[in-house]
Amino acid sequence: MYILDTDHLSLIQRNGQEGKRILTRLATIADLSIAVTVITYEEQVRGRLAVLAKAKTLEAQVIGYQRLEQLIADYQSILIVPFSNVAALEHQRLRKAYPRLGNMDLKIAAISITINAILLTRNTSDFGKIVELRIEDWSTT
Repeated sequence: MYILDTDHLSLIQRNGQEGKRILTRLATIADLSIAVTVITYEEQVRGRLAVLAKAKTLEAQVIGYQRLEQLIADYQSILIVPFSNVAALEHQRLRKAYPRLGNMDLKIAAISITINAILLTRNTSDFGKIVELRIEDWSTT
């Protein structure tokens, strides 16, 4: 199984060159199981809600709500992996082992490790420090 980190999913959603590169590579793999974590969902929803909270004009509000609706549609077509009890325990272990890494990243890593998935991410500098985690960056290759 492959897990899309928030950065890879965002690249796909923006439909730019990097996102198209990721989609092209995903299409070449037979019997591919692809998912995102509930943590990525949280990050993206928080981002959309923050934009809405700062919207000062009606036009900005309309655009903000359209983007929120698009996010809802995006998540209806992809598997969302939960933050389970097993992942929570792994997260606690990772927090102790890697105290300088971000909490949300560690939650995504914990989920990926506990389901034996490969995390697709551009954040190789942080995720690469986690020995048990398998990562790949498909945005550049």
